[in-house]
Amino acid sequence: MIWLKRVITLVAFSVVLYLFWPLIGELRQAASLFLHAKWGWLVAAVMIQLISYGCLAELNFLLLQPFKGKINFWRMVAILPAMAFIEVAIPSAGASGVVLRARFLGRVGYTPEVSTFTLALETIYLSAAMVVVSFSGFAYLLRNGELGPKQTASLALAALLIMASAAVALWVGWKRERALTATLTLSNLWNRLASKLHLKTNSPEEITARVDGFYDGVAHLRRTAQWPFLVFAFSRVILDVTSLGVCFIAFSYAIFPGVLLTGYGLMLALSGLGALPGGLGLADASLAVIFARLGAPGAVAVAAALAYRLVAFWLLRFIGFINWQVLEARP
Repeated sequence: MIWLKRVITLVAFSVVLYLFWPLIGELRQAASLFLHAKWGWLVAAVMIQLISYGCLAELNFLLLQPFKGKINFWRMVAILPAMAFIEVAIPSAGASGVVLRARFLGRVGYTPEVSTFTLALETIYLSAAMVVVSFSGFAYLLRNGELGPKQTASLALAALLIMASAAVALWVGWKRERALTATLTLSNLWNRLASKLHLKTNSPEEITARVDGFYDGVAHLRRTAQWPFLVFAFSRVILDVTSLGVCFIAFSYAIFPGVLLTGYGLMLALSGLGALPGGLGLADASLAVIFARLGAPGAVAVAAALAYRLVAFWLLRFIGFINWQVLEARP
């Protein structure tokens, strides 16, 4: 599975690099835009991004409440950036972050199963919010006639693929038995490939225990109201989009909401193909390409993409490094 994702990443990165090549000439002008940027807006982007991360922490905090253990909101705020940092420091398809999360939550009474389950639920809620936000942008552009025939066709194809994937995932995951059968089938395929490559395989008992643990956790959470989870998941995504829009405003370009939402969704889809956490490399290049293709000036697209990635990716991981050191030092 990891090798397959690396191959997909290489292909996607090659395509994005090919599309980014015409923007190379815009780098000097993008650098000059930073000299004349409205720094107050960039500060606002940082503050919005911090509030967005606070919503993510609250979502995780609420997901943990029904389970045995005790954690406060501020400790959750400290753990999430530390996870984000360690996933970059030790690239492992996200496994290093999962382990660190289980380690820190284990100190306050949560089992590894609860840690992994709530992380999976966080991903599900955020993915639902991202899909809704992205499709609303596409609908906005379509309604206002701001898309050409080729753009409409390509975005419609992408939308159909996402909807089909979501429908299949929902159908498979609706029943525990169906999900277990599908997971065991995928595990068997992976085991065959892993045995040839001398990689670690998964036993059927281990897979069954994980699936059962997930659905037991779902049953446990059904007694809890779902709307707070959705509120904070959507708040996290909407504020993240807002910080991206503010980065464009910092370079004196007022981007249309539909273009902003659509470009954000496409960036997430492409970065999800990346083997490195946060779509490192792939997201940085694709963000500029996407918005340049959607009509933003090339230099502005490059400058806004760099500013957004510095704020949303690198700044929070720098904070995460500090948090990791502090959390490790505590008993």
